[in-house]
Amino acid sequence: MSNIKEFENVLIVGLGLIGGSIAKKIKDIDYSANVYGFEKNQEILKEAKKKGLITNGKVVDLKDSKNLLVIFCVPVLSFRPALNSVKKFLPSQNIVFTDTLSAKTEIFNTLSNEFNGILGNFVLSHPIAGSEKSSLYNSKKSLFENQVVVISPHEKNNQEDIDKVINFWGLLGSSSKILSYKDHDFLFSKTSHLPHVISYSLTESLFKSLGERTFDFSGGSLEDYTRIASSDPLMWKDILISNHQNILDSIEDFEESLASLKDLIKNKDEKALVDYFNKVKILRDNSV
Repeated sequence: MSNIKEFENVLIVGLGLIGGSIAKKIKDIDYSANVYGFEKNQEILKEAKKKGLITNGKVVDLKDSKNLLVIFCVPVLSFRPALNSVKKFLPSQNIVFTDTLSAKTEIFNTLSNEFNGILGNFVLSHPIAGSEKSSLYNSKKSLFENQVVVISPHEKNNQEDIDKVINFWGLLGSSSKILSYKDHDFLFSKTSHLPHVISYSLTESLFKSLGERTFDFSGGSLEDYTRIASSDPLMWKDILISNHQNILDSIEDFEESLASLKDLIKNKDEKALVDYFNKVKILRDNSV
């Protein structure tokens, strides 16, 4: 059992799928903190209050709050305006910041260049959990259970704040792994961002060719593969722009692999195709 003290107050900035799921899990585990919400959509704020997920039904001043955790659960390119909107309601000390965003370098640079005063108190984090369905209405308390949260400390963080954030995610059911923010963006450009790019592109290509017949004879595998093309467009626009160079490099790597496979098909090279498929199958089977 951790001896890290729980936060006395938690402010969730953005009450969509992730923010709503955090609020629901906090309520489910009877976490001792007061939970507040900050949300530009006032109807969502009122709905969260109605469901008992937060204590406020309107913007609340937290300048006098103690031991406060502020969690940003907004699209990446909405981070700056969200922080600008909320910071005037926050105390100047006894506060830790974190986030749930999928691109870290953009956030780190924004903090370094424009909000350097809070950089040391901001512990970057990213729960590897989500859904193609967005909004508070699709949030669920189990979203973070048995999932991994990537923590990306930087040189201005102190260990106590890092431990507090790790402990918080642990109480929500997740384990933590440490990655620098640059390594995070490099790895996720390949393991998360590129699959979304491919899914969007594949879906667009299929509908261009087949239209309404796309799923008539596809079976379940195509539906599974294109499911993530139903993800939130605003969120993924922001991710692709904010991590664009890593993603472009990942697309080029994929294009090289696709071109190699295309050549094997064009040449009708049976042995090479079997060798290729066997190699990839072994790699995949030995990794999961």
